[in-house]
Amino acid sequence: MQITVHRPNQIGGCITEITSAKGTRVVIDVGANLPGSVSSEDVKVAEITEGCAGVFVSHYHGDHIGEYKQVHPPEKIYIGEVAKGIFLAVQTRLSKSEYTGVRIEDLERIGKFKTFKHHEPIVLGDLTITPIRTDHSAFDSYMFLISDGEKSLLHTGDFRTHGWTGEGMEESLKAYAGKVNGLICEGTMLSRPSKKIYTEQDLYEDAKKILHDNKNVFVLCSSTNIDTITSFYRAAQDMGRLAVGDGFQRSILEEVIARYRDSIYDLKKTAVFLPDKPQCAEKREKCLRMMRNMGFCMFIRATPPFEDPLALFPDNTIIYSMWEGYLEDGKPYTDEVKKRFLDQAQANGSKIVNMHTSGHAYEEAIIELCEIVRPEIIFPIHSEKPGRFEELDSDSIRGKVRRLENGISEMI
Repeated sequence: MQITVHRPNQIGGCITEITSAKGTRVVIDVGANLPGSVSSEDVKVAEITEGCAGVFVSHYHGDHIGEYKQVHPPEKIYIGEVAKGIFLAVQTRLSKSEYTGVRIEDLERIGKFKTFKHHEPIVLGDLTITPIRTDHSAFDSYMFLISDGEKSLLHTGDFRTHGWTGEGMEESLKAYAGKVNGLICEGTMLSRPSKKIYTEQDLYEDAKKILHDNKNVFVLCSSTNIDTITSFYRAAQDMGRLAVGDGFQRSILEEVIARYRDSIYDLKKTAVFLPDKPQCAEKREKCLRMMRNMGFCMFIRATPPFEDPLALFPDNTIIYSMWEGYLEDGKPYTDEVKKRFLDQAQANGSKIVNMHTSGHAYEEAIIELCEIVRPEIIFPIHSEKPGRFEELDSDSIRGKVRRLENGISEMI
């Protein structure tokens, strides 16, 4: 098999082509550059995906699916069932604003995406692609095992082992992947200073402490980070607090709950949604009374509609549960909107607490993965410091790392 990676030496925007000996070609992810990221590598997604047998999207984050409009026809794109629903819900909301660039025809395009299921192989020509569900901060994320009958290759997408489903990686990979010839592996966290692993379980325990000591708690986190939302929902339920969202949060959760009833992700039984339409004033007041009486954990976004509930509960704590890099001054990924929102809230009396669980694999998880699949060759991607792979202390990695350059093909 031939491997060609575009933008391998940066976080986000990575696109991988895999071609069999008989010429069947598939593409893994069609990501856009992260906001603030400057890439010198000119990548023409429409040309890359033209003539390929299929485009497989590991998850719905923009740096993995953001260039989907360049893929023709859209039926060529494959994505997880729940991931498709969540992505469509997000894009539907964005389409309501003229400033986002999301149009009705884009929603129709997403509706034409094909879907796959965990461990159900898809055969395209002489390639067999098996999706393997993995733990990540985007729900319904996947690795891909690609085989041509003679050799096998595992593409990790983005993954971790410290979320609610992370412990299942070893069993899943042993059952459905085994030893592989090649491994294309993300290394996001290798670009950042090594930190103590902070798990979703840790987040849940710390959230309970915050909720114990503070009656009015707001959580600023991604509305699509279902694992983190689950951590806070469970903490609120255990502490007798009201878990509160809004209509958009409801639309996201319904995509998950519909397929994961009676599981850790069945969150509807603990959720209350704060109406924001004028015709729902009575329901809104009822919800606000419950929040005053019980105390609450409310999920918010850094947008003007959430300034009202913050003002109604001035004695509040805001948990910022996103990457701290977004709040650093003068950095490429600085999010000025979030910074201004939190600065204003703090000026109005809010107490700010940082509690975040990374969506990416720590060194230990990368080593564990490599020891499970025992690759002959490892191709680092999705990292600003791919050379760090060579420093990892494991016989399953040492001497096997081959760094790729943009658009240059390698064989396994």
